[in-house]
Amino acid sequence: MKIRLKSFFHFDITRVFDQNQIDLAGERPTLRALLQEVIQKSDGRIQVIEPETGYIDTEYFVLLNGRESQALPQGLETELHDGDEVGIGMMHFWGGG
Repeated sequence: MKIRLKSFFHFDITRVFDQNQIDLAGERPTLRALLQEVIQKSDGRIQVIEPETGYIDTEYFVLLNGRESQALPQGLETELHDGDEVGIGMMHFWGGG
C-alpha cells in the first residue's frame, strides 16, 4: 500500500524515504503504524509520537488527507488506504514581548 508523504517544516521527510511516498506492509495499516515507521526511519529525529503518552507530540501536527489527526474519530488508529496523503509539520509558537 502506497501512502504519499508531505512535510511542513525544515526537515524534508521525503529524504528519509528517498521519495515522497512510503510503501506500508500489512493488511490494515494505521496512521500510528506509519508514524512509527517515520520515527524509526528518521533515527528518532522526527519524534512525532510522544513515547510516554502514545499521542502526537505537542510540537507536531499530522494531517490525513488534509484533516487534522485529532479530528479523526479513531485518531491514530485510523486505517490508511492506498493513495492516502499524510502530512507532518511542526507547530510554530511565537513569543510576545
